Amino acid sequence: MRRHWMTLVATLALGVHAGPAASADTSSDPLSGRGSLAVGVFSNRTDLQIRFDPSSLKLGTEVDWDQRFGLADSHRFRVDGLWRFKPRHHLRVLYTDYSQTDRARIDKEIQWGDELIPVNSDVTGRLGFKIVELAYEYTFLKRPNHELAASLGVHYTALSAQLFATLNSASVGSRSVGGEAPVDAPLPVVGLRGLWRVGKNVYLDAQVQYFSLTVNDIAGSLSNRRAALIWQPAARWGVGVGFDAFEVEARLKDGDFRGTVDWAYRGPQAFVNYTF
Repeated sequence: MRRHWMTLVATLALGVHAGPAASADTSSDPLSGRGSLAVGVFSNRTDLQIRFDPSSLKLGTEVDWDQRFGLADSHRFRVDGLWRFKPRHHLRVLYTDYSQTDRARIDKEIQWGDELIPVNSDVTGRLGFKIVELAYEYTFLKRPNHELAASLGVHYTALSAQLFATLNSASVGSRSVGGEAPVDAPLPVVGLRGLWRVGKNVYLDAQVQYFSLTVNDIAGSLSNRRAALIWQPAARWGVGVGFDAFEVEARLKDGDFRGTVDWAYRGPQAFVNYTF
């Protein structure tokens, strides 16, 4: 999946850059260029509370992942792309992923799906997620030094939380308990984005997105807020720093995952920005 989306982003940027419009227009700053591609890293703090219910009517154990496994700050890869295929019409893409593995001894039993992990077990916890977004933007306010755009898109989040423990017994021998709680959340999102020239070769890019949905046995909400400063001293190349905050809540009663997820990550970003 990562390879497919990386190919899409690269093709988008290279294809537009090679097109006739790009060669005819020498403008290449973030406001007047045909688009941009930002590649960088983010250092995020993750907070996750998850409950994976069994197939029976009883409830699973809510696991505070940070408290159980002491999630540390992690540096991860991120790609953002923007293509102005018309002056007021844009396509925007995002890809990022994260993974971490930790071990801890639990001080109470955990009902994890249909598996019961007993107290004092040494548990391996693996947490990973991938986020992919594709959005259409319409610029309803366009000025030489700023623009404001409204967006509608699809935000796909794939979260994988795994708990595993090996139990040893004189009568039964060694066996593994636990499993994976897969949460796939494709959600439409609406948002606003603004870009301002705030100084010579300095730009402020700010964005907010939100969506909430309740259908039958599925309820969820998503919010995302991001702000970044871009400094572009060269004709096409610049660097930027920013801060991103993301929250998702989900209540699911059917499918591969039954239970609840309250998940948030936030942290600073640093990236290289190329405009075309």
